[in-house]
Amino acid sequence: MAVQGPPTMKELQQRVTMFHAGDELYSGAWLADFQRSGHMAWQTCIEVLQKGPLPSCDGELLQAFSAQTLARLARAFVSWHKDCGAQKAAKESLETLIVIHARGQSLVWKQLALALACAELWLGTWAPAALLLADSLPEIVRRELLVLPAELLFDHKALPLTSRHLREAAASSFFRACESVFAFLLAGVVDGVAEEQRCQIAMRVLGAWLRAVRKSSVWLPGVDAAAPLRSLASQLQQLLSAARQAPAEAAEVAQQLARWRSAPKEAAELLKPLLGCIFSSTHGNQSSSDMDEGNVCYDRAVDDCSPSWLLPLLSDLAADFWPRAALGEIDLDWEAIALQAVAVLSAASGDALALDAVDAEAAIGVWQTFAETIQTAVRASESLQSSNTDAALFYVPSPEKRVRRSQEQWQLPRERLMQTSSLQKLFELFALKLLEYMRLPLVPEDEEALAALQIARASAECALVHWSSMVSEPSAWSLELRAPLSGVELALAEFCLSESDCMSEELARQIEVVFWFFGAVSSSAAEGQPGFAAATAIASSAIAVIVPHLAALDAAQPPWRALLWSAACVLATAVNVSPSSQPGSSPVLLEWMLQRPPSEAGAPNFLELTELPYARAVEAACQRLPTGTAHTLVGERLFLLTFASWTPACAQERSLEAQALLLSALRHAMGSNPELLCQSLAAKVLPGLCTAVDRETATSSSGSWMSPGGNDQDSAPWPASRLLFETLTALLPVGNPSSDADHPAVRMWRQAWHYLEAALLRCPIDSASEQPIKAASQALREAALRAPALLPEVVQLLAQSAAQRESPEAPLLALREIAVGVPCPPVDPLRAAEVLDAAVAAAAEALLQKTQALVETPGELAALFGLLAEAVRPSPPGTAGGGPCEDRLRPLLIARRVLIGRCLSLVSLALPECRSELATKHMMRFAARLMSAEEAQPAAHGEMLSVTLAPLCAAVCRALAAQDFLAEPEAVAEAGELLLVAAVAFPIELPAALTAGLGQVDLPDHSKELLQQHMACRAEWSQKGHWLEQLQQIALEWQSERRFNLL
Repeated sequence: MAVQGPPTMKELQQRVTMFHAGDELYSGAWLADFQRSGHMAWQTCIEVLQKGPLPSCDGELLQAFSAQTLARLARAFVSWHKDCGAQKAAKESLETLIVIHARGQSLVWKQLALALACAELWLGTWAPAALLLADSLPEIVRRELLVLPAELLFDHKALPLTSRHLREAAASSFFRACESVFAFLLAGVVDGVAEEQRCQIAMRVLGAWLRAVRKSSVWLPGVDAAAPLRSLASQLQQLLSAARQAPAEAAEVAQQLARWRSAPKEAAELLKPLLGCIFSSTHGNQSSSDMDEGNVCYDRAVDDCSPSWLLPLLSDLAADFWPRAALGEIDLDWEAIALQAVAVLSAASGDALALDAVDAEAAIGVWQTFAETIQTAVRASESLQSSNTDAALFYVPSPEKRVRRSQEQWQLPRERLMQTSSLQKLFELFALKLLEYMRLPLVPEDEEALAALQIARASAECALVHWSSMVSEPSAWSLELRAPLSGVELALAEFCLSESDCMSEELARQIEVVFWFFGAVSSSAAEGQPGFAAATAIASSAIAVIVPHLAALDAAQPPWRALLWSAACVLATAVNVSPSSQPGSSPVLLEWMLQRPPSEAGAPNFLELTELPYARAVEAACQRLPTGTAHTLVGERLFLLTFASWTPACAQERSLEAQALLLSALRHAMGSNPELLCQSLAAKVLPGLCTAVDRETATSSSGSWMSPGGNDQDSAPWPASRLLFETLTALLPVGNPSSDADHPAVRMWRQAWHYLEAALLRCPIDSASEQPIKAASQALREAALRAPALLPEVVQLLAQSAAQRESPEAPLLALREIAVGVPCPPVDPLRAAEVLDAAVAAAAEALLQKTQALVETPGELAALFGLLAEAVRPSPPGTAGGGPCEDRLRPLLIARRVLIGRCLSLVSLALPECRSELATKHMMRFAARLMSAEEAQPAAHGEMLSVTLAPLCAAVCRALAAQDFLAEPEAVAEAGELLLVAAVAFPIELPAALTAGLGQVDLPDHSKELLQQHMACRAEWSQKGHWLEQLQQIALEWQSERRFNLL
């Protein structure tokens, strides 16, 4: 039942009471309609609240609802109160009400405070100084009024202020009020006197205020970013006293200071004593000198030793101030920060039985952030030097801009990096702790502990990749860092001398973690990177330790033998993928690995952990085999490993992946003699494989996949077909693509072509894995890219599959990757474009025949528009030849205007209700890339686009209101890009198209006006990022309105 005319207070009271009594359907709908009535609801709620706090329960509920209604309506304050007189009266009413209710229900006065803050921000009259002098309001209310504008400007609940001037006015108010606000928040805080709760509240509000002030500086060019910090420094003693009482909340304040990169000196002066107070609350009197003496207290209780609330602070410190302090650029105790980072890692890791994967990953991430920050600073320095050299004659930034850039982006010359010793000290601390905490669990059969360790190790390996570029000289590896390797060498030598038949579990744990660590370090730097020399030297040292004592690893008992073999393989992989400076050198441990497959380690339950690392190690070793000759002995062993014990009926996904890697190894071992490789596979493998494929095809002819040995739930679907396609892939040329139509691999592929056709056109598809169509599509992609003589047949078959099958995602994805990667040369770009144009058009035409099914299948929608968006991708501005097929494919497709128009119509239909973020991005990207007048026939192209402009605007607006993911920065950027390029291409037509499109959106008129105003005023925004941020706030506001409409 809708609200008919202004309701009486009695009627409103009844509806609120009934709603809370359980009548959510009818009373809830009535109350929602009441809130939508705008000015009428405003006046009614003002009258309800003017009576002052009501004593009854029903009265409290009525006033709480009225205050919430005012807060909601105030988010569009200027839409409900349009003339200046009405705006002034409405704001004064809120000021009066908050005084009346300041000592009443907290829910009421908080909602009134929110409404007043919204009104003042919309009017541009918000003045914090006036709040501090409002003695009629309790302190807690004034604190709330201080923190709300910060949330309304910079949080997820930010107001959709469409005027840049309103934002600048609020930002300026934050800066002007810092001195008085800081004094107000910290007033009465004296050592040992302030209440803990008071200090916690003060620190929370201070942290929110500092965040708002820091973000406000972006809107105020030329402002003194250090001024607020100097104001806070005048309250330093009170700040430290509050921090001692509330260290966790003080860490939030420290986070904001750590992000104050525009004034690092002043921020560091505050951070140094503040961090001392925070850290002392977690480690007593422990000092940074303990780092040198090894006295870090790691045996305390986790809660006391390193609380988890330190992680965000440490991450922010690692992102700028901590590395700068370690390099001596700012005055902070970098060693004390390092101790805290180690302690957090210690608490997260504990021992292998109690390792918390999430906390360990975050703790290791702190160290990774530290290294990434230094890498970014070095790249910034090198980029600046390069740009100064290349562009000095063309553009010289203003002195103010150069100063701002240097403040916001830290620049570190590589020479300076090489001269410091602090990084070596930090890396040594980090590395030794990894060796301590990343050991395998005492009971390796504990699956949960083992899985947590694998996650933590993966994080550590990522961090080591970044550290390797800083510890870039072999001399940087101190004796302490080499000590674990020396210890393993000594332990293995002693074990060999002891003539013992069985290695202890503790020794196996020690060896395994050292192998893992040095393998991770050795693989962390690619050839040509700064850390490559050190990584190569370390790898050589590790291999020198292993090789003389390889036999000792065989003495470990299962499952330790399997784990040690696997660790040795991982270390060998690291060495083999980082070739030494001597070309043609032999691979490391290849013969040893070929004789020790995981299946012979006596631990079948651990194949899940060891099978893939082994296959990767063998592939890496074979890639390093000397070229120019076929390594037949290696090839024969690989034949046996791949096919000897293969049973299609019980093949698993992991085993198929391992077989694919071994086939890749075979390709590298025998690739120098493609004739021999093809003959061997044709004689020894392909006949049996083809027979197995025929058998599994026959058993699955009923329309669904079924294993020839029965419906085994654990077996991988279509194993014979997938192995056949991997075997065909192994025949393709090694190295550069070959366009030779007489290449033996091309002949073999054409002989097996009917199996590919069957997989892509006829075989039933396993819905969970998309096999065999996925494997066939991937194989065809590789064939097109490595043997372009097959390109026409490949793209035609993929297009035919996409057109005919119910699951076209895999062939569409393969077509997209071919369009992106087709090698031109040796392929003629025009010929490649013509072939791809025909295939893409055929696939799109067929899919457009089943529009409704396509709309209901987000994966297929994403695959289709991912292909189309890539096919019409132009070269970057100012360049040529960067699009697919050297810019030849785009004009051919765009010339198909009927097809492109139908695709745009599908975008308009599918976009509003699409629940796939990926599909939504691809559709918007496709439409945006079409918005260009720089085509062969601009008039015809523009006419085609103008017809679809209004439906596209409606679709984008409806999607912004309906899809939550479009309020995220990355996704909303795609929508913003589409609107902006449309405004450039159609400056006259867009306003009318946008108005027509907004007419199809179920939102209040004042909400629709937000986007119209934002588009009309886009030229006022000096930075595109700021304009997109405001678009994000509009999307959030629309989505809030939508959820309200659904109540």
